[in-house]
Amino acid sequence: LKEIVRRRNEKQCANVTSKSRRSEDLEIARPATAPGPKALPIFGNIFNLAKYGDCPYEGFTALAKEYGPVYSLYLGSNHAVVISSIDTIKEVLVTKGNMFDARPNIIRFGLYFGGDRQHSLALCDMNTVQKKRINLARSVLMFRTGESHSYEKFEENVISEMPTLTDEIDKVLNKPVPAKELLSYCAMNIFTGFICSTKFDYSDPAFRDLARKFDFVFEDINNGHPTDFLPWLAPFFCTYLKDIQEVAAQIRQIILEKICNDKYNQLKCDPTNIKDLADAYFANLLNENKDNETWDWQAILYIIEDLLGGSSAIGNIVMRIFGYVLQNPHVYEKLRAEIDEKIGKNQTPKLNDKSEMIYTQAVVLEVLRLTSSPIVPHVATADTTIGGYAVEKGAIVLPNIFGMNTDSELWDEPEKFMPERFIVDGQLKKPSHFIPFSTGKRACVGSKVVGYITFMVMSTVFQKYDVSLPEGTTPVLPKGKISLPWNSFELVFSKREH
Repeated sequence: LKEIVRRRNEKQCANVTSKSRRSEDLEIARPATAPGPKALPIFGNIFNLAKYGDCPYEGFTALAKEYGPVYSLYLGSNHAVVISSIDTIKEVLVTKGNMFDARPNIIRFGLYFGGDRQHSLALCDMNTVQKKRINLARSVLMFRTGESHSYEKFEENVISEMPTLTDEIDKVLNKPVPAKELLSYCAMNIFTGFICSTKFDYSDPAFRDLARKFDFVFEDINNGHPTDFLPWLAPFFCTYLKDIQEVAAQIRQIILEKICNDKYNQLKCDPTNIKDLADAYFANLLNENKDNETWDWQAILYIIEDLLGGSSAIGNIVMRIFGYVLQNPHVYEKLRAEIDEKIGKNQTPKLNDKSEMIYTQAVVLEVLRLTSSPIVPHVATADTTIGGYAVEKGAIVLPNIFGMNTDSELWDEPEKFMPERFIVDGQLKKPSHFIPFSTGKRACVGSKVVGYITFMVMSTVFQKYDVSLPEGTTPVLPKGKISLPWNSFELVFSKREH
């Protein structure tokens, strides 16, 4: 009996030891959580960023120097992981894109789209229906350069808008003017023409109101707000949040009355007459029973709102180009010389000129680098890792391209405006760590369109006009976001003497 008891005790002891070892092995195998600063209750690490004012990504960059390219912090009670190297950013956006294809539940994101951010192509979580909607937009907006129908239609749209823009500039020559307004109308008309086959007169009050309201939303979404990560503060910002909701609703009402009602009725009469992306979405609505998917009036209205809103980026980018170029006369002269050489002084610019305009493209890239507009935050949809560190489901992931774009180890004198940094042996060269429009399946679907319109507008204006800043003024060009105020710095246009 004693021998039986002894053997049983030895077996139990062995089992306990074995379990203990397995537990230790599991503990060793489990990835560690990324390092990061200590967080305060309720507020998290908000105060670590507050001292950087309107550019929190400067704060993220400073923390990366202390904790490395992957670190964790808390934004309020929200656990976040900040990634600041191209390897970790591509791991999140490309290699493990399916595990990070959701977006954070931020109050403002919902208010822009009727209380539900799932109505937005850019701010939604990914699912089967959203993939179809995004892929349809991508098929039209990311057209094949050259002879495709979408490319030709787009080029015709852009070229036809340039005389309208120059006619408007001709009305305000030789005096300071709020140029962003004209540029915004131009970009909006190109977008409504291409996406909805509808164009407006710049004097149309509803059209002007639409462009300004879109710019309001664009600037608002470019700026952070306390309620983004401290939602319990919402009752203290009732007026502001209500204003967002009302402006977004007014945008949809204008689109409905000026564009969508007529298009839908025309398509009902002739379902085969699909002229543009808006028609393609309405065709899905008419075929809803066949596909058994959620295509309804509201969903399509929100998508069209989302796509047209992308035009706001162009006015802001072109204004930033003017701001940087006019402060660097040698860049202005080289840019003008390339336009004269490659296009000519009287020839209408074309989209295919862009590939030959190496210096012009480099100027745009350098403006985007210095601007460093942030990538929309992602959210982990499963427990996973980044750079070997554990990341739990629901964690917010913040790709810090500002840090990469200002890193002295990646760029020579990163604080300087030097378009030449993108030119190697006479050819345009974009480093792998430069991703101004993000990368992976959630990259900006309108980046190609934005790039072409920006090129056409700046080439046309610099070709036809001498552009200058009002005497004694210096433009304010905040970093870490694209947006500028509607009434930002003024410009003076004068007819160029050929």
